Amino acid sequence: MRKYTGLMVVVFVLLGAGFLFTMNDIGTGSGVSGGSGPTVLEVHGQSIDQQSYSRMGEQTLQLCSEAGLHNYINFLMAPDAQQMQQALQLGRFGYNYFTMMRNNLTAVELNRFVANRIILKRAITEMGLYASEDEVTEAIKSLPTFSSGGKYSEAAYTLFAEKRLGRMGMTERHLRDLVRENLCLNKLVNIVGGGLAPSRSATQDMLEAQMQTVTLAKVTFQRDDFVERENPSEEEVKAYWEAHQDAYKTDEQRRISYLLLTLPEDADEAATEDDKAEAEPKNEEEAKAKAQAKAAEETQKRELRATAAKALTRQIQELYDSIIESENEKLPLDFKAIVEKHDHQVTESELFTRAKLPAELQGLTLRGSSNQNRPLSEDIFKMKKSDNAYNNVSAPLPVGEHGWVVFVLEEVVEPELLDYDAARAKARAQLIGENATEKVKLAAEEARSAVLELMKAGKDFDTAVREKGLTPVQVGPFASSTPPQDEPSAQQLHGIAAGLNPGEVSEVINEADRSLFFLVEKRELEDTEENKLRVDNAVQGAEMDLMIRTFLNWINHQYQKAEVKAPAV
Repeated sequence: MRKYTGLMVVVFVLLGAGFLFTMNDIGTGSGVSGGSGPTVLEVHGQSIDQQSYSRMGEQTLQLCSEAGLHNYINFLMAPDAQQMQQALQLGRFGYNYFTMMRNNLTAVELNRFVANRIILKRAITEMGLYASEDEVTEAIKSLPTFSSGGKYSEAAYTLFAEKRLGRMGMTERHLRDLVRENLCLNKLVNIVGGGLAPSRSATQDMLEAQMQTVTLAKVTFQRDDFVERENPSEEEVKAYWEAHQDAYKTDEQRRISYLLLTLPEDADEAATEDDKAEAEPKNEEEAKAKAQAKAAEETQKRELRATAAKALTRQIQELYDSIIESENEKLPLDFKAIVEKHDHQVTESELFTRAKLPAELQGLTLRGSSNQNRPLSEDIFKMKKSDNAYNNVSAPLPVGEHGWVVFVLEEVVEPELLDYDAARAKARAQLIGENATEKVKLAAEEARSAVLELMKAGKDFDTAVREKGLTPVQVGPFASSTPPQDEPSAQQLHGIAAGLNPGEVSEVINEADRSLFFLVEKRELEDTEENKLRVDNAVQGAEMDLMIRTFLNWINHQYQKAEVKAPAV
């Protein structure tokens, strides 16, 4: 120490300077850097350098995602009410908004998130919003990331604090400050949008229109009847093909490597009836005992299956975390090695089309309300091939009852144009289909106009329809919540009928396979306590929707006032 005193003084000065430059981060008042490095974003005239931008942007998003602060992301990321609703749905069903979107986030979206964080901090200061240490502690205990069996787990929190926070470049102070921001954000949403009430009468009218029962008399023209009458000439088919050549191509092909994790089928489901056959109970007491034992067995099986499903979810998340860590460490993507590290095997497919996926993926759909049973093939074929290997990795996709899929897009073979001989059959079928569609629409319009003329002359709907050689079919009475099974468009018909009076005829409704119109015979509303309760719930839902929309309008206005600039973008 005596020999190198001068050198040590220099080192301590440099360490002190570094400490000063890194003090101002996510946990400080503005979250803006003290000027280290070039400016990548400017908000309210304040400059944000790359280090602070990364800390306030991607690192914060990752921390929010892993801690379960989904709504914090949603409120500061979603640009409008529609995307906010989608994000809330994802959060409601346990999906990680940032994990699902991280490879698709644009610079504009990250800029908006970082800028909105600064806007939020200013609003918290200006409005004097505050969350105590006790509130923060209780909020952390309520986060699902730190719970086990529905109760707060100190072990889960300790593991997260010791293993996950450091890898993200965060500390417990960052987590507490972020939770405090989230609590203040919730208070801000209530201040900005709370107290606004939608019109109860308008909400009630809208809901009653949905709850009422309707009885219809329907006249239908089937498209297939018109298809059978079409017989275009060869010249017409060739002219149609020449005008639409771009529509006739080979099918796009793709090749992927993937991991599919599923639970084995329940053994009872595969058992035969003979296997399940049991002797009849001798008396009521024995029957009751057997029923109780069977119920207990079923409960145990459900619990075991639920536990196994949770373990499966943890496995896929841990594996995906490894992919993210590999990307963060700037390593070349080795999907196979990462999967093998987690004791699984990658499956490598041959080239396939959208209609013919690998056998074990064929027919798989995504579960969850937001996914609406979307076919897995849609996600595989909508991904764009990127030079960045990590952008070719999908998010964990929930499939089937409990399964998960992660895939890597390896190769894309683009479609090629077909010549006339190869495209002729398809072009002819499409020409016939288009001609039939136009003719069925025209026939329905002409029939409706003729029926209305006869009704003006004093004839009822049934008589007027039959005079035109048509047959009306009664549909209902039915409510939107109890549509008839033999009417595939019952919900749509109910919605149209809700805007008509009894005795009025609808406009022509054109669908893919038919055209139709109908007469509203009856509209009735049953006055029940259940319906009154539904009105109350609808009013509460409308209040929440109005509050969220008002806050989004407010923060978008604040974003415009902040004069956000991003010279690097």
